[in-house]
Amino acid sequence: MKKKVAVFTNGWSDDYLDFALEGIKRRASEDNIDVFIFLDYTSYDKTPEDISGELNILNLPVLSDFDGILLMGNTLNNAGENQILREKLLKTEVPSLCLEYVLDGINCIRTENINGMKELMEHLISVHGMKDVFWIGGPGDNEDSRDRYQAVKDVMQEHGLSLDPEKCFDGSWSYAIVEEQLPDIIVKMKKLPDVFVCANDSMALGACAALDKAGYEVPGDVVVTGFDNLMSGNHFSPILTSVDRGWNERSYQAMDSLIELMNGGENFGDKVYHSTFDKGESCGCSLGDEGIRIQKEARKSAFQVPIERTIFDWHLIEIDESVANVKTPEDIHTSFSGMWEKSHVYEGNDFYICLDRSFIDSMEGSEKCITEGYSDTIDIIYGMKDGKTVPRTTISVNDIVPGYDPDSVHTDMYLMVPLHMGAESFGYYVSKNKFSIIKDFYLNSLTRHITTGLARARQNIRLEKLNRILADISVRDELTGLYNRMGYEKIVIPYLDELRNNKHKSVIMVADINRMKVINDEFGHLQGDTAIKIVANVIKSTVPGSWKAVRYGGDEYVIIGEYDIAGDIESVKIGIIDKARRVSEDLNLPFRLSVSVGYVIIEPENALGNEEYFRMADEAMYEMKQEAHRKEQ
Repeated sequence: MKKKVAVFTNGWSDDYLDFALEGIKRRASEDNIDVFIFLDYTSYDKTPEDISGELNILNLPVLSDFDGILLMGNTLNNAGENQILREKLLKTEVPSLCLEYVLDGINCIRTENINGMKELMEHLISVHGMKDVFWIGGPGDNEDSRDRYQAVKDVMQEHGLSLDPEKCFDGSWSYAIVEEQLPDIIVKMKKLPDVFVCANDSMALGACAALDKAGYEVPGDVVVTGFDNLMSGNHFSPILTSVDRGWNERSYQAMDSLIELMNGGENFGDKVYHSTFDKGESCGCSLGDEGIRIQKEARKSAFQVPIERTIFDWHLIEIDESVANVKTPEDIHTSFSGMWEKSHVYEGNDFYICLDRSFIDSMEGSEKCITEGYSDTIDIIYGMKDGKTVPRTTISVNDIVPGYDPDSVHTDMYLMVPLHMGAESFGYYVSKNKFSIIKDFYLNSLTRHITTGLARARQNIRLEKLNRILADISVRDELTGLYNRMGYEKIVIPYLDELRNNKHKSVIMVADINRMKVINDEFGHLQGDTAIKIVANVIKSTVPGSWKAVRYGGDEYVIIGEYDIAGDIESVKIGIIDKARRVSEDLNLPFRLSVSVGYVIIEPENALGNEEYFRMADEAMYEMKQEAHRKEQ
């Protein structure tokens, strides 16, 4: 049985994951190790309920079931994931490693923040003569941001310069925050600084966008630099000057070190590698032919991405529409099958929508589903294996991946993403060997649309159930639960017509309580109601299950069914009469309960109308009633 490694990460760092997961896969493939990636989309601007729903994916795996654990620590700070996972890891003896973030008690491989930032600052000051610096950092309590900030200050101090505390802004690692708030800061400036030094590339790109809106050019009017060397920064114009952290190589080294731990190696604590300055164009340098080549790729991407995104949006609309009118959970499976069998290019040939048992149950009732952890069983409402739809099935939550093959000769990477609405956990999405969909947030859009589609489907199923209940109430007698006169017209007579049209032998039976007026007059209407309910229950428990029984009015009942199912119709009649008597005796009722029953058999070839047969059955019942009355005199 091959080994398994669990990887935990946040999906918003898509550029980083593109490099890092490739390095992890490369090393895992060398030892045929399967990788299980548990990914959330927490962020600073989400509601507490949404964050709770995202973080629930951390509760899915049993960590002791894995041979090694890898935390992509620099992505796991949005909602305290690092500390949550650290507490879990310290309770196990599974070899563990954190990449790019120091966690007490956990082995770490990381790229330091200082060397590359110092090289960048030295370049800005010595080559471009930059003196006036505006700092855009991450959250003030973030160690990476503090290290980079200190490196900027140290190099400036070495050159006899200082960083004005008033020229510092917390961008919280966010493009959106910087792009939205920086214009107001620029307006208040007496003059632009020489350079905006940003603690990551996303904020640097946000600064470039804000400056462009304000009418300033980069690097003509002001220089902007970043940190992380994202692909988006390379494809930007001008190409972003940044700091490279060697993510592909670092993730390979992390996986290699984790495998060594898994094979009995000793804990090594903290391994640190140098970051390096990566020259771009946003500082005023020219990259020559290399810059021209990169910009050609960027222009091609700028043309392709909107088209690809439009096509992807059409696919998302298909997901929405596929479950817009479902009425049962099985309809969801059927609808998804029809849609994904036509196209699954984004999902790949192997993926599963895994729904928590509590979510399936919530479809049938008004209760909410689980908010912490997962139920013991998972419903695979839809799955595709090797490009073919698999039957709907149920697995143990501990299996995580449906049909997982621990003896496969191929190295596989499984991606698990939470499906939730607020804090309500619907389940999770599984994708095999398709982690490229993380890029450009396609995966986030896909799982969000699947989730909203499931929420809409649940609402439809609940409404359908409510409509069935209301429809059933309208055709049911409130006292006995049998069909009422409306049910007789809408359901029972059409049932009889169907039997006759299909040439089935059928029967109409009429039953009536003897001396019902005496029971009501002498013992009261409550006792009369008791008599009516007893006879109704006797009928339901005596006649075949497929037959239809009606409280036709007062104390009169009509029963219609297929003759061949009953066998001896006379024994059914006697059964109703005898059972009603026995039940009344067992209950020590203050009155004697007896029933008269008459019936008529309808032959397939007979052309008489239903009303005529009803009259004949009623007359047969009445004859028995008259005989009962004579015997009682």
